[in-house]
Amino acid sequence: MQPPRTPELNPALLPLGTVIGSWRVVAWAGGGVHGAVYQAVPDHDERASPVALKLALLPRDPRFAREVALLSRVNHPHLPRLKDSGTWQHPGGTLHPFLVMDWVDGVPLYDWAGQHRPASRQVLRLLAQVARALQALHAQGCLHRDVKGGNILVHPSGGSALLADLGSGRDPDAATLTPSTLPPGTPAYRSPEACLFELQFFRDPQARYSAQPADDLYALGVTAYRLVTGEYPELGEPTRDEHGTWHLDGIASAAPCALNSQVDAGLNALILRMLARSPGQRGTAAELAEALEQAAGASAHSSLPADGARAPTQWESPSRPLRLGLAIAALWALGLWLCGVMPHEHPEHASAVRPEAGGARLEDGGTAGLGDEAVATSMESSLAPSVPGGSPEDPLPEPTPGQVRPNAKGRCPHPKQIAREGGCWVKMVLNRDECEMLNGVVLKGTCYVPVPHRERQPTSQPATPP
Repeated sequence: MQPPRTPELNPALLPLGTVIGSWRVVAWAGGGVHGAVYQAVPDHDERASPVALKLALLPRDPRFAREVALLSRVNHPHLPRLKDSGTWQHPGGTLHPFLVMDWVDGVPLYDWAGQHRPASRQVLRLLAQVARALQALHAQGCLHRDVKGGNILVHPSGGSALLADLGSGRDPDAATLTPSTLPPGTPAYRSPEACLFELQFFRDPQARYSAQPADDLYALGVTAYRLVTGEYPELGEPTRDEHGTWHLDGIASAAPCALNSQVDAGLNALILRMLARSPGQRGTAAELAEALEQAAGASAHSSLPADGARAPTQWESPSRPLRLGLAIAALWALGLWLCGVMPHEHPEHASAVRPEAGGARLEDGGTAGLGDEAVATSMESSLAPSVPGGSPEDPLPEPTPGQVRPNAKGRCPHPKQIAREGGCWVKMVLNRDECEMLNGVVLKGTCYVPVPHRERQPTSQPATPP
């Protein structure tokens, strides 16, 4: 097969047969704001096992160097395994980083749960695997910083989970260059301490929140809550005392078992522990994993209940990948990346509430007695499918470091872009999970996707080349 010979290759939707490094693209597998994922094979051996090739949409995107550094540090069965990395030169001259990992037959967690009806025991096992992946990262001084359902892939059999997309992660050698108060991540999954820090220091341009392992555990708690209830937990209303210090009482939402009676007591207790207001009460990833495994039971091998005549979910519909592909193509058509090249046809298929000090050390939340909370009862009862709906609406966050800003007249560069909260956004018709995949925010039922600069400024970079 001869590679395409066009100067207008679109990194978001490359034609089949495109060669990147020593790999040949054989299928489009997905994508988001920062990168596109392709199934690829060795250029000179198309019969070899496929790999997952992730290509940066933005030239010289530093997120990819950060992800390579993280993956190079950690080897764990529930984290991606790095096989190759490099830079692909676009025919137009721009350089796009790429990385290659083992191909994983996986379905995003919420989609998988919508297709099946997992029992509490199966949910506990999958959460334990993700906690073990976080344990491996935290042991190396690394953080994921974007734990959520869209970044957890479940094998169709339901027996294994993979914590993917470390592009927002942090390794101990990374120098912080982010000009915003909070590190990258998805707003709905931010911890109470991160939210309090933003409230306390939003007027301080030098304040930087130092994420900790407890932030990853809180995000896993949000993921678990969303998985079993179909809703996101809401934080209580913040209050300010006479000294100007902000306070939060914690989660205001009902316990998972109050929204879904099929959630057993052990799973309910562990979700609430992960969502604890105090980071110390969440424990460490190792303690959490042990408690989840203990609650699941070492000898449990229950099968999923039959789905019967249940209607197909969004994941089962062939239109979802096409919708996401068209959404990415629409962003390209608005000239948000590179030089406004039109896409080709779609291919087939707070520790302390204070400014961050230099060299801040990662600290686990500490021992929390998680095992005492894990009461193993009613393990075989089926949980309701994970269905979006009734979830709280998030306000638009402050603009990200590389987001396009309105001009002095309050106008964005393109008429289809909307100026809000000091940033430029694009409104898209996507559900909440699809919106999150594009780093967007849902407000009053509408997905707002941030508009990135052509040459996005790095949010962090390794202190030394990986």
